[in-house]
Amino acid sequence: MNRRITSIRQVYFGAIGTVATVAVLFLNSCGKHTAAPGNPVASSSGAVETAAAAIESSTGKAGPRQVLTQVLTVAGTRPMGDNGQIEAFFNENAEFFTVTDAGLVTVIKQALADGKPLKVSFDPWRGELVSATSVSSEELADAKSRGIAPVAGTPMKIDFTKISDDVINHPAGLGVMNTTDPGLNNVIPDFTTAQLMFDYITKQCCALPGPYTIDHCISFQYCQDGCYARAHKMCWVINNKYKYGTKKIFSFANAGSDKLCVQAQKWGGCCIRWWYHVAPLVTVQTPTGPKAYVFDPAMFNQPVLLATWLHAQENPACAGSWTPHVTMINVQPTSSYAPSGSSGMTFSTDPTYSATNSTLTSYSPLVTCP
Repeated sequence: MNRRITSIRQVYFGAIGTVATVAVLFLNSCGKHTAAPGNPVASSSGAVETAAAAIESSTGKAGPRQVLTQVLTVAGTRPMGDNGQIEAFFNENAEFFTVTDAGLVTVIKQALADGKPLKVSFDPWRGELVSATSVSSEELADAKSRGIAPVAGTPMKIDFTKISDDVINHPAGLGVMNTTDPGLNNVIPDFTTAQLMFDYITKQCCALPGPYTIDHCISFQYCQDGCYARAHKMCWVINNKYKYGTKKIFSFANAGSDKLCVQAQKWGGCCIRWWYHVAPLVTVQTPTGPKAYVFDPAMFNQPVLLATWLHAQENPACAGSWTPHVTMINVQPTSSYAPSGSSGMTFSTDPTYSATNSTLTSYSPLVTCP
């Protein structure tokens, strides 16, 4: 599977001036702002600023913008009111996209019914679909070659009113103690070791000048999409350089009006809304026993407990008319790459890292909030 961005073209948008107060999610690690050493820089209810400032950053304040083109498979659609407009979401892209053109709506719905990929052009910063056309025979063959992970993993519905953070952070209950490779160590011995590993991975960020000590820099500075490629490369580092076992933790907003909502203050303050997100999941020994931790340098400057990672994706300030809610999670083997359908139960694989490396390369020059 080779998910290269096939084209980038410049377009021009004006700023939008809407004023409201919003809570800020501090996304971290290799961007314009620096957090205090050792402190996490993500929160679902942190500092406060105006939505106008966030929106201006998101729209580039009348600056140049890019439209990207990728081969994508439709995972699902959602209606937007009674006007026939929809939101579409795709297996190979974590964002929601607004579709307003009636003809384009028809194309997307037909592709979903047929299970066929499309060549899709979109603006990731505005979350808008621009066009969708049929793929070539070569692109169709490439899409059909994507492997499917053989296991369903460990799914769990999430309702923080009914489940405690302690339960979510319990690695044995999540199946995190069992690694995908018997030659790897199951438990990182302490937080200090986990932080050293995390810092090494963070230094591979494409926004930093390098030199990088792995084959491809990791595009932490571009949060709209690419979490699946970032996670795959991070697991490779943790498994091969440090010899610790990993799982993948997938979060989903795949029911009703749910969305994963974060605000990228680290990268300029724009809001991001995903239908799924994924990062490496590890077990770290703590003074109170083993805990489930997540490595996500696009969101934090240190490993964080799984519950902290999930709470950070439920920021109401970035929800709009949608519901900021993690519908479910699924703990997957390291081999699982991206969803293969909206259920959150089936996943594609990338054993050769061809899709991973192509995505990281394509996203290396992009930023979250232009």
